[in-house]
Order: sequence, then structure tokens, then C-alpha cells
Amino acid sequence: MKQINSLTRVLAFFLSTLAMLAASVHAEDGDLSPQDRAALMKKAFINCDSTGQECTAGDLSTGDFYDVTIYGDCFTNAYYGRISNKTVGARKTVATTGSHTTVLAELPANQLVCILATASSGPGTGDVEQYVMALPWDYKLKCRDGEVCRLPLPKPTPKVMVTCKADHQAQRYIGCPQGWIFAREMEAYSMGLPGQE
Repeated sequence: MKQINSLTRVLAFFLSTLAMLAASVHAEDGDLSPQDRAALMKKAFINCDSTGQECTAGDLSTGDFYDVTIYGDCFTNAYYGRISNKTVGARKTVATTGSHTTVLAELPANQLVCILATASSGPGTGDVEQYVMALPWDYKLKCRDGEVCRLPLPKPTPKVMVTCKADHQAQRYIGCPQGWIFAREMEAYSMGLPGQE
């Protein structure tokens, strides 16, 4: 009986240690949680195979689709970008031949965004579209010691951004507009936001 109790304690300790390690890896790697990934796939009309590795957007039956790469969590591992110098319509779905997609929001010129997913025509080709979420931040080049500074949105806040907030306790952004835009309509910071670690 004592052996069983000892074995049970050792097993419980091992499982709790394993759970803590798994939790810390997930927190550090910056990946989307399974729930957030599922919500993104539904919202952005992304389909993935059973492994979750091969993802597409568009119409597979007609061959009019893009290969999709899903990126990390915007709060802990953002892939930043900035809308170009004119307002851009964020769409519900990717723009494929004959598609009629809905514009969900008009993102302001120079709006800072997080890239949640990219769509390309195949391996080795550049991004055609990007699924982005506007962020409740602005930034200025060289505003302090030659670095880029992340700043609050300028006043007056654009109407589309009024509900967009950072919830630091939940470590997520809420009420921020999202949608597909063409890659040519923005600049992506593949090496991170300039001036930020």
C-alpha cells in the first residue's frame, strides 16, 4: 500500500511538473492558443488540413485559392505592419476570381497593425494578401534616442478605432478591426517593429 501511495505521489509530481513546463513553453513561444487559432480560422475563412499545417483560403474546388501561413499572438508575439499612406478596406475574405467580398472596416492611413495570417500563391512566392488586426497604437520614428516609440493613438481617434483597446490583464486586444488586405497596401516589418526589442 505504501508503495502505491509513493508511486501516486511521484506520478502526481511528475504530471504537475509536466503541466507547468507545457504552460511555460506555450506562454513563451507566442503561438495562438487553440481557441484563438480556431476563432481566427472561422473569422478569416481559413481552412487547414487534419495536421493543421497546410492551410488555404479561397475556393479549393475551382483551384482558385491561396496558401495561408498563420502567425503568432498579437499581444505576445506580434508580426507588425503599417498601412500605406491611404485608407485601406479590410475585407471579410481573400479576393479571388469572381469573388464578392464584404469590406468590414476602413483602416486609416499609416495605421499600425498586427499580421495574423498571410496568403500567397505558393511556396517561394511573395504574399498576395494579409489578414491584419489594427492595433490601438501609433509610433514615431526616432522619437527617443534614435528608436521607434510606440505611442497612444493620435487625437481625435479615428471612428473605426474608438473601441480598439489593449486588455493587459487578459493579454489581448479587444474591439479592434480585422480583415484581409492586399500586401501591396502595407509595409510588413518581418524583422520586428523598428526600434523595438
